[in-house]
Amino acid sequence: MEFFEYKNVVIETPHSSEAEAYRKLELNISLAGLDRRMQVIQCTSATPEDGKTTTSINLAAVYAEKGKKVIILDFDLRRPKIHRAFHQPNDRGFYDYVVDNVDVHDLIIHDESKIDVLLSGKRISYPHIALGSNRTAQLIETLRKEYEYIVIDTPPVLSVTDPVLISKLVDGVVYVAAYNKTRKDDSREGLKILRENNANVIGGVLADIDVRKTKHYGGYHGYYYYGSDENKGGK
Repeated sequence: MEFFEYKNVVIETPHSSEAEAYRKLELNISLAGLDRRMQVIQCTSATPEDGKTTTSINLAAVYAEKGKKVIILDFDLRRPKIHRAFHQPNDRGFYDYVVDNVDVHDLIIHDESKIDVLLSGKRISYPHIALGSNRTAQLIETLRKEYEYIVIDTPPVLSVTDPVLISKLVDGVVYVAAYNKTRKDDSREGLKILRENNANVIGGVLADIDVRKTKHYGGYHGYYYYGSDENKGGK
């Protein structure tokens, strides 16, 4: 099993170029919401290890930094990772809400980072059924009334149908690809699937850019945001 360290640069190195890149991402999302507020934001990618979880936790950190009430939901039920990012045991969470009818307020973790967290909890046998249920829709509607921003980490698009199901419940989707790692064909195919299902893809993040090789992007192992118009061609 891989134990990758998910770094929250906004909190750990707030003056770094990486942290500033996430602040620019948040600004671009707010601009995308001039006509429709981007309150519930989904992060996904085409394939595993493209940087979607790191993007999720750092975007949430930017909202917390600005004094906003924010929660991050781990809806990557097959390969949950948010608990590792926040150094929490993944023993209670979404499973208990869906299967055991536990009140969601008893499951939310109030992290010292001022980011609230709902973990995945125990494994669910049929994640796509749980995520496509009315219980999940009700959960998001409940949280809309209590949080200014909700960030949802979901599985890769080419792996399962889960992210497509969740895309119907959110205001916007941030699509993540890893520089020099995500295959262009995979990235295009994942984006195509989202668009065919009417997901509101508001833009993308190009992750793991090495400034030594691509100085024009800025930020060592940083993140470059590109808007939805640029993304339509799958570039």
